[in-house]
Amino acid sequence: MGTTRKLDLPQRIRRSRSWSSFAAAPGQVGGGVPAVLEFLEGSVTEWTTTELIDWIQRHLVSPGLMKRPMVLREPGARPLRLDMRMETDASFEELLLRARGRVIEAVRGLIAPVSDDRFLHAAIYGGRVRRASVDGKAAWVPSPREIDFLGDMVLSVLASAVLTDRDYYRAHLGLCELCGTVTFRDAADTRAQCAEHRVSGFTLRAR
Repeated sequence: MGTTRKLDLPQRIRRSRSWSSFAAAPGQVGGGVPAVLEFLEGSVTEWTTTELIDWIQRHLVSPGLMKRPMVLREPGARPLRLDMRMETDASFEELLLRARGRVIEAVRGLIAPVSDDRFLHAAIYGGRVRRASVDGKAAWVPSPREIDFLGDMVLSVLASAVLTDRDYYRAHLGLCELCGTVTFRDAADTRAQCAEHRVSGFTLRAR
């Protein structure tokens, strides 16, 4: 997985809360794909440290999946102490973008014609997901540690959802190659573009 390529990311994406219309799958622990979409959108819409702390608390700490981290880390970024009094600065933004970049690459690989699912194997062998019985059914649940990289915490939520129903998410997750927005669509022919660029009449540019 490569590092974040800032040119691939939008300078600013409007906070549309597009993820909020998708409910987590029944029995899903950790918020599932909607929680991942929330993180991806928040990480490029001027999230504050308080909002990131709230995301971690709601989706990972409160459900009992992990202890509250004291320090956030991400490869290539300066470690930051997780404190509501900490001001949002360039280091915080860099950490968020690098974590987001790794999640984007995981989605891109998953939905590629020849699927690259290394992030799933990394989550399993790294102990960041585990098998469990949820609502009487076998499922995977996130199991990150407070010392894990931020991107791996988010990927643990994504991996647990995909491992529980891989064919479904491979078929319906999409990635807009114009702005880097991860989408969740019913129709396969809309997967290459987000709603904004599809409606605006943009066409994909080859890379």
